[in-house]
Amino acid sequence: MATKPGILTNWPWESLGKFKYVILAPWLVHSVHSWMTKAANERGLANFLIFPFLLTRILHNQIWISYSRHRTAKGSNNIVDEGIDFEQVDNM
Repeated sequence: MATKPGILTNWPWESLGKFKYVILAPWLVHSVHSWMTKAANERGLANFLIFPFLLTRILHNQIWISYSRHRTAKGSNNIVDEGIDFEQVDNM
């Protein structure tokens, strides 16, 4: 992991941990329920459209993580276990 991640890599509720699902799940259930039960002219589209934006952000984040790990895995950089020897040069 990077020590200072970029702008869109941290979620606003990352500090909540697993508790974020307790907040997100009722909101999602309420949005779907209100979309299915209300008439077409009473539906609030703004509340329901937040979920696709969340999914888009998840997908975008996953693509960048996979791409960066793929470049690292397929790169020509090798980890060498041998030490590097330098000859001592004295100018007298």
